Amino acid sequence: MSLRKRIQILLAFLVGVPLALLLFESYRAGRKTFLKETKRQSLQIARLQTAQADLTFEPPRLVAVDLARAVAAAGTLRGEEIRDLMRGTLHDYPFLYGVAVALDPALTPLGRFAPYFFRKRGQETESTLAYDYLRWDWYRSPVDSGRAKWIKPYFGEGGGTLMTSYSAPIAREGRIVGVAVVDLDLDGLVARLRQIRPKGGSVYLANFAGQIIAHPDLEPKAGLQGGQALGQIAELIRHPGDDMAEMLDPISGRDSWIVESPIPSLSEQFGGQNWSLVVSWPLDARLAPLGGLARRMLVLYLFLGGAALLVLNRSFDQVVTRPLRRLAERARGYAKGEFGPPPARGDEALELQELSRALESLGDELSRKAAGTPAGTGTP
Repeated sequence: MSLRKRIQILLAFLVGVPLALLLFESYRAGRKTFLKETKRQSLQIARLQTAQADLTFEPPRLVAVDLARAVAAAGTLRGEEIRDLMRGTLHDYPFLYGVAVALDPALTPLGRFAPYFFRKRGQETESTLAYDYLRWDWYRSPVDSGRAKWIKPYFGEGGGTLMTSYSAPIAREGRIVGVAVVDLDLDGLVARLRQIRPKGGSVYLANFAGQIIAHPDLEPKAGLQGGQALGQIAELIRHPGDDMAEMLDPISGRDSWIVESPIPSLSEQFGGQNWSLVVSWPLDARLAPLGGLARRMLVLYLFLGGAALLVLNRSFDQVVTRPLRRLAERARGYAKGEFGPPPARGDEALELQELSRALESLGDELSRKAAGTPAGTGTP
């Protein structure tokens, strides 16, 4: 193999390896920065949507508690006064779907009392709960526990409206005589969350029991056969505060960046089931721009490496290869008996200049021998 080829291989190695390492480090640093920004954006989205969700659930909760207190504080329970209070509550709070006050027939002079005010096609409507409400969860749970409770999401009248209810116990003279209930229509929340698709990801509400609301790929209030099906997300929900982790999304089955943020008004403290807002970003979709960046960086580094190799190759050719070729041609001329004057030397390396002088000395000696002139008498 020629010296030129060896030098080219050496240059390719000396240039290619550092450039490859530089490309790898640049990509790794870019990926790290990109992931850091992704995590920051995920947390921002989660906190913003959590705050909005909390604003959806907190006002109805407070309304139910205030309504229960108002009924409990009344000197005498009068049906028409309670109905006026319920009617005014529904009118004053347009975010409510319905309001009910249900009393135990055996504990109040009103007997079986369960009026219900709700919105029907935009109109405020009054009706009466005709079924045995004493057995229903929205009544039994707060009465038995003595605490206000969120009722897990359900489909309302006709099965077309996703709703939830908040029931607050009514205590009079040291005993619970009934509950005040507000109903909340969740369709608007579901529609809003379904429209949020952060870079191919999804935003949804979930609890560790396996219920999910508003996931774009599932029906509302979808069950996942218990919290086990949620995998690590269930563990994140059980942990207090915001959590972030890279894990397999249990619904999409894709490696994702998960951010979980609890909704305060749906926590166990306020009678909820510890619902959290979950932001799930598939990493392959989120990191797709890095592929384009890597390709652009590769093209750039190939261009820089090629340019560097071209410059270095030309420089070595001019500094080493050409002078050596000239010396080789000079030596071949001596072998043929051509002892003409040496060509002018340029700005060559000192070692090559020394080699050139040694070759010229050899040529002078050969020239004298060819002419029969004793050594040391020739013209310098």
